[in-house]
Amino acid sequence: MAAASFTAGAAGFAHRGALWMAVLIGFSIPISTALDNLLVAALLLLWIASGRYVEKWAVLRANPLVLFPCGLFLLHLAGSLYSVGDGKDVLHALDKASVLLLIPVLISLAPARDFRDRALYAFMAAILLTLVLSFLLWMGVVPEGGEDNIIKGGRQDPTVFKKHITHGTLMAYGAFAFAVLARAAAKPAVKALLAVVAALAAFNVLVMVHGRTGQLVLIALVLCLLFSWLRWRGLLVAAAAGMAIAGTAYLAPSSSFHGRVTATIVEFKDWQAGKPAQLKNMRLESWGNSVKIVREHPLVGVGTGGFAVAYAKQVEGTSMRALRQPENQYLLATVQLGVVGLAALLALFAVQWRLASRLATRADIDLARGLVITMAVGCMFNSFLLDHTEALFYAWFSGLLFAGWRPVGEHS
Repeated sequence: MAAASFTAGAAGFAHRGALWMAVLIGFSIPISTALDNLLVAALLLLWIASGRYVEKWAVLRANPLVLFPCGLFLLHLAGSLYSVGDGKDVLHALDKASVLLLIPVLISLAPARDFRDRALYAFMAAILLTLVLSFLLWMGVVPEGGEDNIIKGGRQDPTVFKKHITHGTLMAYGAFAFAVLARAAAKPAVKALLAVVAALAAFNVLVMVHGRTGQLVLIALVLCLLFSWLRWRGLLVAAAAGMAIAGTAYLAPSSSFHGRVTATIVEFKDWQAGKPAQLKNMRLESWGNSVKIVREHPLVGVGTGGFAVAYAKQVEGTSMRALRQPENQYLLATVQLGVVGLAALLALFAVQWRLASRLATRADIDLARGLVITMAVGCMFNSFLLDHTEALFYAWFSGLLFAGWRPVGEHS
């Protein structure tokens, strides 16, 4: 009896410890890759130590989302059997795809409402810290950083813990989340404070930081938010407000939005003229070559981790550079796993969108659909499932949000 009681107590302690690791990961994601890895490893060890596998299996079987990230990972596993890539590339790709398994791990922990809220607030606290430091850096109060420093950016591009694509993407979602929380807040003072923080985060993305991905994600999230609030009238409001904000930002020559629009126009003109792409602006060239690979291997692709070898073969004998990824998750999925892989990725996003309607609160629904929009838009211009921070953020928050999913008739 004493031994059984001790075992049950240890399992309960490990279970609660895993939940706290999930909370801490929320704070770590915008700040430190090294800390992310330590916390994820601790979470997995505690998940194993917590036992209750029959209960966990029952939770997973009851949640319809679980099948989709697991299925996408299994497709990557199958793709490794016929990959044209070398062993190192295959293992690297499988390692990156394995982050999807964090979704069922977190769902199986069945975190209660209080832990899900703590995790969200931990993430928002990290975003707020990043925002404050970014403004201080922009104003010259904080010294400029560099590649090997904790602070990554400078006054011209005031990113803090991450480079501008990641900073902009997380800050755009942060602005959206603060706005969602502002709408849900009961006290007028709290509502106003959260709205101000949301506006400052949006300003950070649009004006201060050099990152087109974050700017496009922010625009898409604003459309989502206004549609959620006002339905079709919200889209008209968003269109009018968006044109006004974009016009103002573009006409301010010092803004990052002006610079990124100008750079995009130049890149497109150079691509049309057939000029060799610059290393930092390879997207259009890589997309064109990736489509050619897909045409040769349309059904199941070249295999997991096979992109680099297939791309090098595609550009062999030309002046074009060999690349390791196309900066487009949809193309990467199709090159490696064919239309089957692309369909699996799109199905994952579509199922999340649909299942979000059964989350407990309006805020949960908006946050879940905003997460899908963030990934769906970001994946058009980046291989987000290869990028540590973006992939971990997606898997972590998907697991926590959809742990709150309940069938019709049940409540969280």
